[in-house]
Parts: sequence; structure tokens; C-alpha cells
Amino acid sequence: MKKRKVIISDRAVNSLKRIIAKHQLNGFLGADKAKDAIVNRLRKLAINAEKDSRVAKFGRLDGDYRSVLAWNYRIYYRLDEEEVHVLDIFLDIEKEIRL
Repeated sequence: MKKRKVIISDRAVNSLKRIIAKHQLNGFLGADKAKDAIVNRLRKLAINAEKDSRVAKFGRLDGDYRSVLAWNYRIYYRLDEEEVHVLDIFLDIEKEIRL
């Protein structure tokens, strides 16, 4: 298995900053846990981007679009042969409702 380069979009970086800021309002431990979970998951994408992922349904867009869960957040990305393009990070509504 070859290692892919992970490219994080500006939108995903801004989402991560908003997530951290939101959790800092509730306490720094929550912010650190959320950030660590997301960053660790992003690192794992370089090694095996298909593991524990599900195919994202983006209608007519061509390409291999997937998502993975990190803490309560879903990371959406496009998978290419050499690279993983992280598109955005969202609160996973399904997981939030179960809590």
C-alpha cells in the first residue's frame, strides 16, 4: 500500500478552526480532543484512505468521493491515485442525534 499526499482545502482548514473555537467555549479539553481526533484521522488518510470510509453521494460529480468519521465530525474528501483532497469537515448529524 502506497502513501498518498493529503491536501487540505482552505474550506476544511476554516472548518477545523471553527470546530476548535466552538469547543473552546465549552472547555479546552473538548477542543483538544476534537482537534486530536480530526488531525489523527487526516494522517490516517495518507496511509489507507479507503479504510472505514463510505462513498459520498454527490450526484453527478465524477471521481471517488468519500467520507470518514472523526469524533463527531465527518471528513469529506476526494480520492485520487496519488493524493487525498480533503474538501470539508462537518458535524455528523446522525452521530449527534444518537448522543
